[in-house]
Amino acid sequence: MDEVGAEVARIVGEGGIPSASISVLVEGREELHLSVGHARLVPPRPVAEDQAYDLASVTKPLAGGTVAAALVERGALALDDPAARCVPALDPRITVRMLLQHAAGFPAWAPLYERVQPWGTAATRAAVVAAAVGTPLAAEPGTAHTYSDLGFLSLLAVLEAAGGARIDLLLQDLVLGPAGLTDLRWGWPGAAATEDCPVRGRVVEGEVHDLNAFSMGGVSSHAGLFGTARSVARAGDAILDAVQGRRDDLPGRSLATFWTSRGPGSHACGWDTVSLPSSTGSFWPADGVGHLGYTGTSLWIAPRQRVVVAFLTNRVHPIDDKTKAAINDARPRVHDAVARSLGWDAPRPSW
Repeated sequence: MDEVGAEVARIVGEGGIPSASISVLVEGREELHLSVGHARLVPPRPVAEDQAYDLASVTKPLAGGTVAAALVERGALALDDPAARCVPALDPRITVRMLLQHAAGFPAWAPLYERVQPWGTAATRAAVVAAAVGTPLAAEPGTAHTYSDLGFLSLLAVLEAAGGARIDLLLQDLVLGPAGLTDLRWGWPGAAATEDCPVRGRVVEGEVHDLNAFSMGGVSSHAGLFGTARSVARAGDAILDAVQGRRDDLPGRSLATFWTSRGPGSHACGWDTVSLPSSTGSFWPADGVGHLGYTGTSLWIAPRQRVVVAFLTNRVHPIDDKTKAAINDARPRVHDAVARSLGWDAPRPSW
């Protein structure tokens, strides 16, 4: 894994990404852990060995997806139920599966935080969710794929109605607690800094970068989780073990269904799959599952090979480069280096 560590160090040394942390697990063993760069540039703060990062949309599989799977496993929810059974304001044609697959017809995003004040209250959180649920659809449910935070905010309403609690409590009670996963948190003092946010008027540090999630108090199914590369990789490995029947403290049967239930786009239920071109590079197995986060984070799993890679950065610090040029270059380089170190460096078959 020396080549992987060297590639991560080169990427940070090129200056487009202030810091990065990576954890690679193979059959449950940590084969590489490395953190390099600066968690904050001004004043300078080097990364900690186990540096925490804002996971951004990696929250979607780790919180939204796992809670949904747990509720399905317990019989509180079914993938093909109309979501309106839990949230009557939703279009009755939308199913839980469509929400998880980003196929419910919602537009990608809207600045819901601009419609509410004061930020961070329970009433504001409810108003943001209601605004997402009430957003007019841009496509017929089930017919098209649009990666949508609004769809996942609508999923949040469904999960909390079906589970009878807020998503952070559901995640703790149904997933993290039973599995002994202690280092995924909602906000994290000392986390790597993200954007010098023009809306908040300061560098964001330890609180969620996403403004819709921030206005909700930092707890949502689309963003809000923080973790270290080790904690994210271990969570991915625990989920993989559950899917493959090596542990029974997570909803493995439902998660196995989620991983293979691909919708009209690249997304399965709560998770993304390997598409071309891919952030996983040229060699990642075609049955891989994972997810990206806007702040520069990712989690990818190769199920048959039992390999898990968590690659976390704060690429939006101090300026959010919306072209994503540096991270779009970095992700395939890192995953190709992992592939070469594991002997996977043969051309991926066409499919």
